[in-house]
Amino acid sequence: MSKVIEVTDQNFEQAVLNSDIPIEVDFWAPWCGPCNMVTPIYDKLSEEYENFKFCKMNVDENKQTAMKYGIMSIPMQMFFVNGEKVDEILGAVPEQTIRSKVEEVLNKYPVDELGKFMKILTSWTEHNIKYSDNFRKWGEKAESLGDEAIYNSILQAAQEMEESNKRLSQLLNEFLRKI
Repeated sequence: MSKVIEVTDQNFEQAVLNSDIPIEVDFWAPWCGPCNMVTPIYDKLSEEYENFKFCKMNVDENKQTAMKYGIMSIPMQMFFVNGEKVDEILGAVPEQTIRSKVEEVLNKYPVDELGKFMKILTSWTEHNIKYSDNFRKWGEKAESLGDEAIYNSILQAAQEMEESNKRLSQLLNEFLRKI
């Protein structure tokens, strides 16, 4: 029995945008041949993935949401995480293409607490390393910016953050080796 959830204009926000796990919405219509070709694929995948929600929306009956997301061709599958559209597939595609997209979304947006923690921490340290390098390079080239005491304090704080970020990176690597 399929676990695909029928969504409407009225419950889209609650069912899709407020979902605590990644979600796929298949925008379709009963008269659409290609839509009917992919329906069994989503039925099958909905049975296999416990940490991923599959939905379908009839665009003829739910024009408001279809217009909001610019649905011009169907079948259109949109993937949402934390209320944001993160990817899409247009057209009837093979099961392996859909399965790969689901796996890609799950890898990019983990649902378990450890996965979320690792994703946030990794992203944070990578982001800080990138901007720390940029800030250091800029600081080497910059001339005095007015109040030298404040400028020097900013550079010192940035250097302290860079050192903290290095320590955080080391701890992350140690943590990864232990799990």
